[in-house]
Amino acid sequence: MLDFTGKDQKAQQVCLHYANQLEAHDLIGIIRNIASITSKEQAIALSRFFWRMLEAAAEDRDKGVEVLGEVDLQYWMERSMNIISGYLDRIGYGDEWEQVSDEV
Repeated sequence: MLDFTGKDQKAQQVCLHYANQLEAHDLIGIIRNIASITSKEQAIALSRFFWRMLEAAAEDRDKGVEVLGEVDLQYWMERSMNIISGYLDRIGYGDEWEQVSDEV
């Protein structure tokens, strides 16, 4: 499961914020750590979600939109990228992460 423990709990909150905003409802259980990735399709969906979230966070920053008390979420985006890509790599879906990342 995704490891949003300790200081990374805010990264989880940021991911949940954007999962709701981007209507990625099928990923909420995974982000909340109550479900795991069980297929290549889910791994690709989570990877695509990350890049969509990054784009949305950049747009929010450029517009001065505050999300969870912050305008610039770059630190949390970097933490989320490390958490998501590391998780996918650990469970055997690193190629899916790379494939989607190359598409962006």
